[in-house]
Amino acid sequence: MIPVLFAPNTTNFTSNGLGALADCISCKVTEKRNGEYLLSMQYPLDGIHFADIRHSSIIWAKPSDSKGNQAFR
Repeated sequence: MIPVLFAPNTTNFTSNGLGALADCISCKVTEKRNGEYLLSMQYPLDGIHFADIRHSSIIWAKPSDSKGNQAFR
């Protein structure tokens, strides 16, 4: 899975947003017992989109093979 970075005010996720975070070190989505998903990601300081990642940015990622992509803040 390659997560995609979007601006904090994005509501339409049909584009590639600010760009794919293809150089992320790790990206893992876990599901809590109440059905809530939690994304944990490590991204390098010298990554292409490091300067674009802001507080409340949206990361569009697929939580599992059987689920569609979801937005994470």
